[in-house]
Amino acid sequence: MTGKSHNVCKPMLMLAALCLVGCHSYQLQGVVIEGPSSTVLVVDETDPRLSEGDALPMASVDIVIDPDKLSRKSLPRGISDVDGRFSVPVDEPGAGFLEYDIRVLIRRSGFNSAVQDLRIPGPNKRLLITLVNGEDLYQPDPQDIVEETLEMSEPYLR
Repeated sequence: MTGKSHNVCKPMLMLAALCLVGCHSYQLQGVVIEGPSSTVLVVDETDPRLSEGDALPMASVDIVIDPDKLSRKSLPRGISDVDGRFSVPVDEPGAGFLEYDIRVLIRRSGFNSAVQDLRIPGPNKRLLITLVNGEDLYQPDPQDIVEETLEMSEPYLR
């Protein structure tokens, strides 16, 4: 291979590697356990607390990308399994590597919800979610006035 053709091949190989990484969907993963308070923590995937505590199956995990923008996007709801583990696919370009703001809301009957705004964790990180037994005190944010106006005007715009 000549020096000139080698210079062309190297960028092509790097582009192919990026495409392969981009084709593999990022999964936001974590575990829901019972704890002394309702919290959401980002921890390393090897953190021993991920396998400790009483698992909470059937907890709903709702994630919104860019929660404070009009262009916010809700991801498919995740549900924790019998071990309290969940995985939510994030089909956004560069998810897990690029910075996305998200809001995570975890709810389960008989427990107070946990809600947290954070940057989407990297691929080697997990969410450690603890829920405290008791009444659910979560109150959603009031609806945006612009969004409310658009909803109210919809029947008249048809």
